[in-house]
Amino acid sequence: MFFDAARIIEIAVTAMGLLYLWWEFHANARMWILGIIMPAIDIYLYWNKGVYGNMLMSSYYLLVALYGLLVWKGLTGKNRQGRGDDLPITHITPRYAVIFCIATVGVWAATYYWLTTCTDSSVPALDAATNALSIVGMWALARKFLQQWIFWIVYDVLTVYLDWTKDLPFKAAIHVVYATVAILGFIKWRNMMARA
Repeated sequence: MFFDAARIIEIAVTAMGLLYLWWEFHANARMWILGIIMPAIDIYLYWNKGVYGNMLMSSYYLLVALYGLLVWKGLTGKNRQGRGDDLPITHITPRYAVIFCIATVGVWAATYYWLTTCTDSSVPALDAATNALSIVGMWALARKFLQQWIFWIVYDVLTVYLDWTKDLPFKAAIHVVYATVAILGFIKWRNMMARA
């Protein structure tokens, strides 16, 4: 049956994803609540379908969402205010820029190695690049860095190309929308920083 429980859950998660994107665009910490719920549901769905790689990625997204909520609300680390104040949008510091570059290359290399030695991937370099950008992009988002949008812009542009070349035009189209939102999000966050 097309509209079984799993399909309804899939549709609900997609709708939550759009709301998540809206809240991210507006730098609203409520996005992290959905950022916890969506991957938790995905973990369940992927486990039941035997898609363990995506289940592991969803587990990572769940952990980053928990961390992001704590950081954005000032409940952890140097940002601990104890008042639940929202973390301001900032630029990536030189220290984090180096860490993010090393992490991106490291994740790309590990993913590329896995794809070329353990799978029959026809696009291992590009697939590894999108994987690395999404992992590091989530980390940058959790720190509320303006430049997190750049990770998503590059990710979405590469994914549009990847989906188009793999004859997935509808997936490519949704990533064109995501890339557009990421560009507009970068502009909006930059303006929010200027006003703050």
